[in-house]
Amino acid sequence: MKRWLAVLLFGLLALGIQGGLAMVVPRQLCPDLGLLVVIAIGLHWQDATSGLLISSVLGFIADLLSSSIFGAHALLRVLVFTTTAVSRQRMDLRGGLAMALFAGGMTILYALGLFLLMGFFGTQPEGVRWSGIGGLLPHALINAICAPAISGILIRICEWTDGEASRRGLEMDARGSLP
Repeated sequence: MKRWLAVLLFGLLALGIQGGLAMVVPRQLCPDLGLLVVIAIGLHWQDATSGLLISSVLGFIADLLSSSIFGAHALLRVLVFTTTAVSRQRMDLRGGLAMALFAGGMTILYALGLFLLMGFFGTQPEGVRWSGIGGLLPHALINAICAPAISGILIRICEWTDGEASRRGLEMDARGSLP
């Protein structure tokens, strides 16, 4: 429970920081910290049920803070969590470059999914037009750069909440090594 609450608070803090950054940084250069937290949870969380729950709560909070359809961010964040959790079983995404490329790709897919959902329900804000993948590349690049840092912070939070005793150390068996 302590870990769950700490990760949820970290996600809420990330959404708050993202909101503050959005006021001073151009939209394309503002990282989507909430999305990156969900990707990090998908990479490192073992319990799928609580990971889905945290991802959906963070999505609903993002829905409250944005002008999109209520539930759109929650749906997409659950899909991102699920995609990340499944992908981590098939590929090694814990390395910095692999994680960055994955986060950049998920950023583009997330934006495309949000654009399609808003277009389907006819709630596209005035003046918002699809600029193509090229318009998303700066945002995807910023998310790719920030993804390893967010993942590292999440790992530290999980280690802190689990305590020192639950960390796995290097197990060595010296029996039979010397005659």
